[in-house]
Amino acid sequence: MTEWITKELAEYAVATSFDTYLIEVVEQGKLFVLDTLGCMLGGIQTELSQTMARSLKKAGSGGGATIVGTDISLSLGDAALLNGTSANALDFEETLAGIGHPSGTIFGAALAAGEDREITGAEFLDSVLVGYDIGNRIGRSIQPSYERLQEVWFVGTWQTFSAVSAAAKCLKLDLEKTLHAYGIAGATAPLPNSQKWGFEHEERPVHWVKEPTGWPSWTGITAALLAENGFVGNRFILDGEKGFWRMAGSDRVDFAGMRRNLGTDFEIMNASFKPYSCCRWQHSALDCVTELMGRHKLRAEDIVALEVHTFDWVQGFEIYGPVDSVDAGFSIPFSVTMLLHGFKPGPGWFVNEVLHDRDLIDYSKRITVKLDAYYNTAFHKEGRIGARVEIKLRSGEAISATSDIPTGSPERPMARAAIVDKYMSMAAPMLGEKNATELMHRVADMEHVRKIGDILNLTRVS
Repeated sequence: MTEWITKELAEYAVATSFDTYLIEVVEQGKLFVLDTLGCMLGGIQTELSQTMARSLKKAGSGGGATIVGTDISLSLGDAALLNGTSANALDFEETLAGIGHPSGTIFGAALAAGEDREITGAEFLDSVLVGYDIGNRIGRSIQPSYERLQEVWFVGTWQTFSAVSAAAKCLKLDLEKTLHAYGIAGATAPLPNSQKWGFEHEERPVHWVKEPTGWPSWTGITAALLAENGFVGNRFILDGEKGFWRMAGSDRVDFAGMRRNLGTDFEIMNASFKPYSCCRWQHSALDCVTELMGRHKLRAEDIVALEVHTFDWVQGFEIYGPVDSVDAGFSIPFSVTMLLHGFKPGPGWFVNEVLHDRDLIDYSKRITVKLDAYYNTAFHKEGRIGARVEIKLRSGEAISATSDIPTGSPERPMARAAIVDKYMSMAAPMLGEKNATELMHRVADMEHVRKIGDILNLTRVS
């Protein structure tokens, strides 16, 4: 072994401080804090998160860590699991190039560890940014080839390093203990389960574990706590021909990519906000629908048929009458129907009276998905999420729109006002307008917050 990439990344993580970051990186970090807290407040309302909360409470794992949007507290690991899961429950939180959702995993671990150690807002931001910088580089650098992807794929598996990096930073572990934490986390990361989510029609509905986001958050904070107390991990977990990339099921690794521009290019700037509460792969198509609705003043009843032309994996989302909120997040006829009928993205898409409305289900059958060779190649060879939407109107007119880059991507940013509106739409019903606004102001001034617990206290709901 001629290099020690695990050590290089750990050294960087240990050495960073709040002063490491440019102002635009800090501001982006605060926007993602706001967005993720909003998604946690929206997600905790779902049956998915409520089921997990009941289960963890029944397991008797008490503790002092805040569960966002509730009045309960759990152990650090269980809080990371539940808050991380809630962030992803609506499929509304940030995404990395369509290959993962680091924010829920990072924030689940960082909030629990940071609250426990009473770290400052500036220290919390540092830990979050470290989580992005380490985890995202690992995630991108071990993505499998197209051929291998048909057999094995992973999301939460690599996000374990996002969580352990953030948690170790909150706990202020030294280099040796951080290396052990990385080794423990890598050895206990969630299985690469993404090819067995239940996308095949005969296996629907999609399972509630999803990416996952919560479990790697639990694994990451647990690994950091174990290392803090002397538990030994493999300090070379990422390295060599038998490294984590191989354990995760990949057939290739780019070690140079893990270190490339470390400390000068900050990974949070590569993450994308989501304007729609569904899988990111649908978003270019939904942008097309939104554009056509605005340009032609469309109403739902004006449309006879709507075709989405996109890549092959979205074809598997041609599902009518999804059975629950998770299944609905991977049904493009459902998502398009919600937009055309004026439902605001977020929890309102998934309440039972909407989800199981027979008229809406029947309407969704006007929407079909077609394979497009151009968009299929663009996705599998370049990672681009694109779509073309064609609509046939009752008037006989045919209209269409295309999108190669979905809204919220770094190349096509989501307006700050839209991010704030998204946050308020989920926070205000839970906290009240006044408290939701106060929480937003505290996040905006986070570098001056004395204890991260002061922010978490504002998320409690009695």
